Amino acid sequence: MSRIRSGRPIHRRGASHEYPHESVRSSRSPLLDGAIPEERLPFTIVGYTLPCEKHPQRNEDCFLIEQQSGLMAVFDGVGGSAAGDIASQAAKRATLQGWKGALGQIHKGRHARRILEDCDKVEFCTLLQHLIEHADEMIRTDGVKEAGTDDLATTVAIASLCRHSGNNEYSLVYAHVGDSRVYLLKKDEPLKRLTIDDGLLGKLVENEMVDEADAHRIDQAMRADDLTDAELSYFRLRGGITQALGGPFPPDIHSDQIPISIGERILLCTDGIHDNLTDLEIEAILRKAPRNAAARQLVEYALLRSREERQVIIRAKPDDMTAIVMTRRY
Repeated sequence: MSRIRSGRPIHRRGASHEYPHESVRSSRSPLLDGAIPEERLPFTIVGYTLPCEKHPQRNEDCFLIEQQSGLMAVFDGVGGSAAGDIASQAAKRATLQGWKGALGQIHKGRHARRILEDCDKVEFCTLLQHLIEHADEMIRTDGVKEAGTDDLATTVAIASLCRHSGNNEYSLVYAHVGDSRVYLLKKDEPLKRLTIDDGLLGKLVENEMVDEADAHRIDQAMRADDLTDAELSYFRLRGGITQALGGPFPPDIHSDQIPISIGERILLCTDGIHDNLTDLEIEAILRKAPRNAAARQLVEYALLRSREERQVIIRAKPDDMTAIVMTRRY
């Protein structure tokens, strides 16, 4: 396994292992009895996932949507580990368990599934960090027991909405480990990536071997002749990640929060989406697609790209693909 200067291993994706996994599905969380109807919620959250065509019965990605309480997360089991699908599912279960427990404490047991309120009174970044730490621990215990090996890991990108007390303003709190990403799309601005991958290109920038503009250009390349030989080697290694949940080191969790205005969209996705599609392509799809179809269209376009000839389009990469799109409605 290759390493970089930080001493953390780079997990390589794409290895194939035969483990049962959930079937292909598109999902919106079902409403609970007595819950607010979806059409009255100020946001819509829709997710879609497909397994890699090389192993259609096993999806190492999974996602979590709690529509009523405004939680969303994507998990991408690391292909270089022996049981990435088990890791991602264990992380999902642990996250949901931790979220329900946190909501019960915050709301004191009443309306425990509703959206979080009063952003200024609860340290929501810390809450998401605790959820990720809990997921990491569950992978190392329950996940290891289920898989029969300690060689399992997953990335995570997670976000939740909270409403500011006394008005109709909302904030999005987000956190991630690995190279699953969170994006923001505003009405009159380019697509903005809110997260920085725990990967080779980020480490090259950190070590001042490549500047940020060049790292972005390398990451967005379509053809080999757009890059120098050295840049092409960086591009081909950009799928290596420097940390994950369940990895050999406790994760360094990145978190932040931003205001979310009416009409804005948030995308959470695994690398099967952003490795195949450029940011410009993602933006075009997010701008045009209806809110209930945007996640599915992103996955379908990424799937089409993955089937292209890689000697022509260097982005083409068969992979599991998962997207969640949140739209602020009013």
